[in-house]
Amino acid sequence: MKSIIQWFKKRLGLIKMIFIISVLFIVVSELLAIGKTISFEQLGAIFQTLPFWKLLLMLGIGLLAVVPMFGYDIVLNRTLEQKVAPAYLLETSWMINSINNIAGFGGLVSIGLRSEFYGKETDGKKVVKALSKILIFLLAGLSIYSLISFLLVTLGGKNPYLEQYSIWLIGGGLYFPIVLLLTMVRKDEYIGDIPMSSRLQLILTSFLEWTGVLLSFLLIGSLMGISFHPSQVIPLFIAASVIGIVSMIPGELGSFDIMMILGLSSLGIPRETVIVWLLLFRLFYYIIPFLIGVVFFVKNLSHTLNHRYSGVPRELAIEVSHKLLVVLVYFSGIMIVLSATIPEAFTQFHWLKQLNPWSFHLLTQFPAIILGFSLLIIGRGLAARVSRAYIPAIALILITLLYTLFKDLSWSVIILLSLLLIFVISSKKELYRKQFVYSWEMRTFDGILFAVLALLYAVIGVYNLPSFPHHHRRFISFFLFPSEKIWFSGLLGILLITFFIFIFIRYLQGNKHQIGEPLDKKRALALLNNYGGNTDSQLVFLNDKNMYIYSNTAGEETVLLQFKTYNNKCVVMGDPSGNSEDFPEAIQQFIHEADLWGYLPVFYEVSESLVMLLHEYGYDFIKMGEEAHVDLVSFSLSGKKRRADRAVMNRFEKEMYRFDILSPPFLPETIAELRSVSDEWLGNRKEKGFSLGFFSEEYLQLSDIAVVKNQKDEIIAFANIMPTYTKKEGTIDLMRYRQDAPSGVMDFLFISIFNDMKNNGIEYFNMGMAPLANVGTSRKSFIQERIAFLVYNFGSTFYSFQGLRAYKNKYASDWVPRYTLYSRDSSIIYVMIALLIIDNAPIDGNQKKIHGIKRILKNRYQR
Repeated sequence: MKSIIQWFKKRLGLIKMIFIISVLFIVVSELLAIGKTISFEQLGAIFQTLPFWKLLLMLGIGLLAVVPMFGYDIVLNRTLEQKVAPAYLLETSWMINSINNIAGFGGLVSIGLRSEFYGKETDGKKVVKALSKILIFLLAGLSIYSLISFLLVTLGGKNPYLEQYSIWLIGGGLYFPIVLLLTMVRKDEYIGDIPMSSRLQLILTSFLEWTGVLLSFLLIGSLMGISFHPSQVIPLFIAASVIGIVSMIPGELGSFDIMMILGLSSLGIPRETVIVWLLLFRLFYYIIPFLIGVVFFVKNLSHTLNHRYSGVPRELAIEVSHKLLVVLVYFSGIMIVLSATIPEAFTQFHWLKQLNPWSFHLLTQFPAIILGFSLLIIGRGLAARVSRAYIPAIALILITLLYTLFKDLSWSVIILLSLLLIFVISSKKELYRKQFVYSWEMRTFDGILFAVLALLYAVIGVYNLPSFPHHHRRFISFFLFPSEKIWFSGLLGILLITFFIFIFIRYLQGNKHQIGEPLDKKRALALLNNYGGNTDSQLVFLNDKNMYIYSNTAGEETVLLQFKTYNNKCVVMGDPSGNSEDFPEAIQQFIHEADLWGYLPVFYEVSESLVMLLHEYGYDFIKMGEEAHVDLVSFSLSGKKRRADRAVMNRFEKEMYRFDILSPPFLPETIAELRSVSDEWLGNRKEKGFSLGFFSEEYLQLSDIAVVKNQKDEIIAFANIMPTYTKKEGTIDLMRYRQDAPSGVMDFLFISIFNDMKNNGIEYFNMGMAPLANVGTSRKSFIQERIAFLVYNFGSTFYSFQGLRAYKNKYASDWVPRYTLYSRDSSIIYVMIALLIIDNAPIDGNQKKIHGIKRILKNRYQR
């Protein structure tokens, strides 16, 4: 015996799982069986004849009838000496009892479910004892009503049909006295030993439960206007219930219905009326409470699974629910507009009619057009996960539901709208964004969709003009429209909804909050000096970007990101600066805040170390090129390889050219001379910013400047030395020279800088990017990178990519890859467009101007 008990204990989890699956199978089977007995067309006809207030009252009666059964669970939890949260008790009790009503099996299903939901934290033997005490009183109320019904049959006059069921009423009536006697006589732990208060509460609960069932049936019949004598219907109802329970048929389906149809027909009630009566009773007492119970069941089951599997099922369910919601909303909107635009198509094509539940359920073009396009724009708000779309979505669905109920009842539409409502409510947590940013991706999709639907409507109008050749119309007959007047009403709807779309988008956008903050030079400098930076850190002082500063748990500002926002893209320039240990938390916080406000970060020209970190956050990447590094420790002009470089250096020294390092602050005369060199180098080209420095006195005053001077002590070339806030790496930014400077001046400047940095202990020099270098060279590379490879090889018309790499390769001892990472919710095409705009916009404030590709590439890489 002990071995058997141990075997069950080891497999208790599996047994519970099998039980839950079995219950689900039974319930689904019974619902399918009940569905076969229900004619939805008949229900639709009934609903159209009965006043709406009566239907609401029937629904209230059916729901109220479930409430007394809460008493079983209150007594059970008190017996188990455990406190349960009222909300949990309400949900689980409703779920257990409504499922038991459908599944049946003499209350055994309810016992199994109560063990699962209330017995987890309690000893198994104690749970079995408590449940056995509940089980024997489940039918006490039915037994009491059986005795009452027997008296009604006996004392109410001769009724041969009812008298034949007296034996069943006597049998059912004996159950309660026998159970009551057993619980009083026996003292065992399973049936006896029940406190008098608990015994009375269980009896009262069972009596109220069956009172609710009986009253539901009688009141629904009364609201239908059926004339009957309760003293005759009650015995019939109770006898049918006893037979159904004894047979243990789930939901008493079949035997109960047959008895009621035959019995009520014998009482003079038309059979068709009885069927409708039973139909409404099953709907309001069984099905609707059960559907509510299913919602509670799924919620509690998902909570258990969610807890067991670390929250993954919940996240998955919410995501799937949100996706289904968006698909259904867009599908509904498109179908409504199409049914209003080409109504004849839904008559001629059977498959199209079957696909569309909305066909012919909207009375005029005007509300159809308004409703269809409204659903589409609401769908955009829901797809963008904007919290402001929640209330309008619910309001629109409820308005549509009411319109359908009052104007043209359709079960398919009601089911679809109910699903939409459930999905909206269940997706509330997914609608977390505080504002709507209308991205290019969204505009493209919506623009095409709205344009196609509106254009189709306009074409239909032209096609139906009296002047249009009639002999053409037979080819596309489903384009025919009922009348010009109806078409014109739809056109007014389109014009009206266009105005509404602009208003609604503006509502979703809110206050157009931007993340980050303008440059605060003191805070940025303090962070960089305390925690270090990189070769891109100094670009923040160009003041053409926003900064985002992360503070650790101690409140210290440790990480700096610099970025620029265009459309919904927050383009972050380079790696974060500051304490590398805080980079993961800083990036996660930045992505979270950007997502909260509807933005998508793009990380531009970042190092390999950031690729794996951002990949965990769902980011894809594309290699942008390689960065040339010069090993200064081993750098030397000796050897055959450096013969040309030695010649350059000797020539410039012989011709009395001089290299010098100027330190700030610079005199106005020096700035003016540097500006003259810069302007001559630029010519007609515009300064660029973001990833490159531009000539700004405020910016140049922050760092040393390496210059080359001629024999007259005039500056002919210069490069500002960018602080990297690290002792290992050095680099430059602006690198400009006069047109009449001797050839090789930049080689002289570079080599002089290398030697100076080497003498100051710098380990390597960063010469900057060679764009598209070694990108897409493998056949297995991403398609985006393969396209970039073609640009690299055949793009010399626009820009000498290969020439730039060849020049930097003269000095480079190592090439380090650089990547751009973007969210999977972004289109790579629009990401690249945003990068081109931001990285090539002139610094004169005309940031929104899109330049030609040739000009962009020509001016792109200036270092």
